[in-house]
Amino acid sequence: MTLIPLKLNLLFISLLVCQTAHSTVYHCEKNGIAEFSQQPCGKDAKLITIKEQNPYLSSASENTAQPSADKDTAEVDRYIRSKQIDAQIAEHNNKIDTFKLKMDREIVALSEQSDAQLRNLVGAKKQAAIAKQMTAVSERYGVLIDSEQRSIDRLTAEKYTLTSSANTVANNEVASFIRSKQIMRKISEHENKIDTYQSELNVQISELEQQLNSRPRNLADANSDSALADKMTALTSRFNTLIAIEQKQIDRLNSELTRL
Repeated sequence: MTLIPLKLNLLFISLLVCQTAHSTVYHCEKNGIAEFSQQPCGKDAKLITIKEQNPYLSSASENTAQPSADKDTAEVDRYIRSKQIDAQIAEHNNKIDTFKLKMDREIVALSEQSDAQLRNLVGAKKQAAIAKQMTAVSERYGVLIDSEQRSIDRLTAEKYTLTSSANTVANNEVASFIRSKQIMRKISEHENKIDTYQSELNVQISELEQQLNSRPRNLADANSDSALADKMTALTSRFNTLIAIEQKQIDRLNSELTRL
């Protein structure tokens, strides 16, 4: 079985078009990468039929069929690009998930260092320094995540342009209904994540506030209070980054919903 890399898909399909009047291509996805083959390339292989003019027909027939051939070729181009976009969006989302994981690991490690500090002036200063590191970590990953989000927005806009030009009035009504239900379910999932993050933030801030309220007022504890306040800021920054990721997904989904 011959598998064709994604970057050669268009050339491969063009060759098939030139050989037969009705070309068939099998589409598969392996690890998020689209593949095309002349034979079934997996259990979930999808058959694509490309209707094209036979090159051996008369020149008059060729001229008549040319608009249809151009349309079919354009549809194949849109299909391939759409799959490329899906794969690229998945890559950016995977990077965002990786950044979230790294950010959480670094902040948890810093938080553990902060909790281990002695309750004295030196320890309080160390806590304050660590809290500022936590804030810096959140901001650093926030910048990286924002870059991935912008790439996703550009790809999403391109895909919308492709799909809107390919859709027909006949199939829009049913497809829009199904997609709207999927979108509403995804929005609910992201909203639940936001609620969870907000709840976790409230619990952790409440714990820090209790520590602040239970301290006697002396020099060491005054410095420790300042460190705890910095830690609150760091926690807020971290959860704001996580919440912003989910909110961005909701905004995209709502935007798509209004276009259906």
